[in-house]
Amino acid sequence: MRLGRSAIALGLGVGLTVTACHGGETAAPRPPSPSTKDAANRFLARYVAEDGRVLRRDQGGDIVSEGQALGMLIAQVAGRPDAVRTIWTWTKRHLQRPDGLLAFHAKSDGSLIDNESAADADTLAAYALLRDRRAGAAGLRRDRDRLASAVMTQEATTLPNGAPVILAGPWARTPPAIVDPSYWMPSVFRELATMTHDARWSRAAVASLSLVDQVTDGGRRLPPDWARLDGSRLAAIPAPSGSAGVQYGLDAARLPVWFATDCFPDGIRLARRWWDVLATSDRTAAIALSLDGHVADAAVNPLPLVAGAAAAKAAGDQRSSAQLRTQAATLAERAPTYYGDAWLALGGALLDQSLTTC
Repeated sequence: MRLGRSAIALGLGVGLTVTACHGGETAAPRPPSPSTKDAANRFLARYVAEDGRVLRRDQGGDIVSEGQALGMLIAQVAGRPDAVRTIWTWTKRHLQRPDGLLAFHAKSDGSLIDNESAADADTLAAYALLRDRRAGAAGLRRDRDRLASAVMTQEATTLPNGAPVILAGPWARTPPAIVDPSYWMPSVFRELATMTHDARWSRAAVASLSLVDQVTDGGRRLPPDWARLDGSRLAAIPAPSGSAGVQYGLDAARLPVWFATDCFPDGIRLARRWWDVLATSDRTAAIALSLDGHVADAAVNPLPLVAGAAAAKAAGDQRSSAQLRTQAATLAERAPTYYGDAWLALGGALLDQSLTTC
């Protein structure tokens, strides 16, 4: 079983897609803002080795498949296609399993610690490969299609209506299924559907929005790090590893970013409602909140600030959104961490619409 984030990432706290199809084509992304591009380049300089390993240097220098996937996307934001290819080449050689999925956890030298896969990393790696549209990318398209298909066949279950739901990983399929809702990225799913011609991804996007709406009472409560899927009902649960109770933590904080940058109204509506919960100043940087917004762990990280910025933007509060992004950048510069730096760059790109655009 893949451990929860708080069990394997003890150093994260510091004492912070959108698709539009017109005639079957996806609109071109905007250039990243200077601050986003700077954040992307800093991440590459701090954490990416010359051979393509993305090292969590603040956590002992280990490697996770999530980091490799984020590294590819961040290299694209930085305008470094060479780095994208290098990161994927190392990932494919050292982490890809015979079934097409990526092993989750390795030592700094590439030797495996945990051969289990994680659906967020597999999905994001497929998405990064999808975005490489240069001449000669046919091999990457085959890799993308193989990885995306493996997610659907091995890391998903179906609702009673037949709609796919992406799970935490293969280990989570035994009923009742276990999900990490922050693995649900509606616009990424839709782009995968378009590029792989696999309509299951579009149905997964719709299902994820409906389930998050349900578990958050229409956005009146924050999304949980972990949840149990029983039939068509989703219920918040503590971390399966036992590392934390029911909370909005460093996993769930990714959801406001994914949903606020969705071009479809349901995701934006939920992100807008979450701003009502997150707008209180002592909540915006804390690494863990209760689902009704009370601070559970006051240590700080850039990701919750980026999540708050996303929710504020969805609510039309551009001033607060800009202020929170500035606070996230300041925190990342003062106390850099792999996870905070990654989401400063990736979240900034999503908010800038420089990965994809409406």
